[in-house]
Amino acid sequence: MKKKQKVDLTVALLLTIYSIVVLLLPLVRVYNIKLVVIMTFTFYAVVNFIRFLVLRNTKDYEGLHYTLTSLGMLLVFLSIKTPSPRNLALVFFGWIALNSLAKLKKADYYNDRRDRMYKYGLLDLLIFLITGIITCVNLAYPADVQTLMIGFFLLVNGILEVFDPIMKSLIAHS
Repeated sequence: MKKKQKVDLTVALLLTIYSIVVLLLPLVRVYNIKLVVIMTFTFYAVVNFIRFLVLRNTKDYEGLHYTLTSLGMLLVFLSIKTPSPRNLALVFFGWIALNSLAKLKKADYYNDRRDRMYKYGLLDLLIFLITGIITCVNLAYPADVQTLMIGFFLLVNGILEVFDPIMKSLIAHS
């Protein structure tokens, strides 16, 4: 595996572990959805900024894009006086939409390079959008369900991110 793939895999594993922590929060009776959202956007921003700094010589700006979208949506969420389920869903939908643009750009990059990974990139984007829409629709329920739905979405996203460097490595060796 190349350095970029190792860094991407490490970040993906960290995001997956974080999603498992979020999924376990209702078991310890943590239902503060505002805290979960703030922690999620902050964690994504910090981890992806570190990823960007480590990979800045490879001209990979995906980590920077995720950092900026996470910080932007964090600021939008913090500016809301009373976070209702509708506002929470809109903030998450905005975050999902902006991150989808990064995934689409990555798939387009693979397609421009005639890399077979563009098929995975499109599948990744499709699954990301479907789970994101399902999550946003289910954010109208109580805080425990909201936390579980956010954890579910983050888990699916983390698993999708884990497959990317692994598949890239496998395709490179075939």
